[in-house]
Amino acid sequence: MNAVSCAAITASILFAAATPSFAQDTVRHLADAQGSEVIVRTGMPAPEHYGPKPDFAALDRDHDGTISREEAEAFIPLTNDFDFVAQNGSRISARQYAQWDYR
Repeated sequence: MNAVSCAAITASILFAAATPSFAQDTVRHLADAQGSEVIVRTGMPAPEHYGPKPDFAALDRDHDGTISREEAEAFIPLTNDFDFVAQNGSRISARQYAQWDYR
């Protein structure tokens, strides 16, 4: 593949990625410099449903009154939000956990 083709494909992908896409998928049919069709699909993945958040005590396995990063791994949404909930600390207090709404 020559440099012009690579540049055209890269530009097409960047253009498609820069256009806003919400919950629906977007399909764009483009052509590269040689006229070959390029299909770009963008969109958001389907949301995961983890159910209600567990009780603080269920996650605090060592019963020290806080949730560590390792303990948070038992609930994926908390693992993803750990730094935010812990306010960039290393542990989550019961108060911080109670204020967190992962939905």
